[in-house]
Amino acid sequence: MDREQKLIKNWTEGSHNYSNIVKEELNCFKKQAWTKIILENAGETTKKDVLDVGTGPGFFAIIMAQAGNRVTAIDCTEAMINEAKANAQAAGITADFRVSDGQNLEFADESFDLIISRNVTWTLIDAYKAYAEWQRVLRPNGKIIIFDANWNRRLFNEEYQKKYEEDVREYTRLFGEEPPGYTAEMIEYRKSMPMCQRIRPQWDFNALVELGYRKIYYETDIGDKVYDEKQRVIHRSTPMFMLVIEK
Repeated sequence: MDREQKLIKNWTEGSHNYSNIVKEELNCFKKQAWTKIILENAGETTKKDVLDVGTGPGFFAIIMAQAGNRVTAIDCTEAMINEAKANAQAAGITADFRVSDGQNLEFADESFDLIISRNVTWTLIDAYKAYAEWQRVLRPNGKIIIFDANWNRRLFNEEYQKKYEEDVREYTRLFGEEPPGYTAEMIEYRKSMPMCQRIRPQWDFNALVELGYRKIYYETDIGDKVYDEKQRVIHRSTPMFMLVIEK
């Protein structure tokens, strides 16, 4: 099974579980928290043409549509898109959901004002190519906002693994349960993804500069803005970063 097949298999099998997580997010403080951080960094408050890359079960697509934007949302798996459509219908919003590859976009040049993604770029087989594609479909002065983390760096680095194990012990002590873990198959998949071995967001910053993006801003840890108590503990050694890139 090649990398692309592993990717599709992993996210197809996880689609229902991730959909349940999104439903919880839409019914707690996270909905407003994520809406706020995106809109604050997107710039002007006018309606935008938004592309949500790797929409999964549709969380970003839903909150951006609810904020009054025109949303196109793509994912590489039909199962995720089906979950997203169902969640969008339940939320009473409309968006253009498509099965599509974020590294080979089917859209015309300069189609979007804003491109967003969450926990997606670590899954890209060729992130450099994807960032070039996103640049192509972005309008002048448009922005890209990326949220991600070094989720799987611990699988390649002993020090990262030790810090993660400390987080697990603290999580278990505080909440009386162990956090969800990876199966052997999930670990194998993550070890096969090239982005998982890179130190980020430094790698992204360097790639984006090389591609000619003119303004790049990043924060190395936005957890206090969007995480609940459990997430702040278990993700302590893998903080979520934010990149805001202007064309």
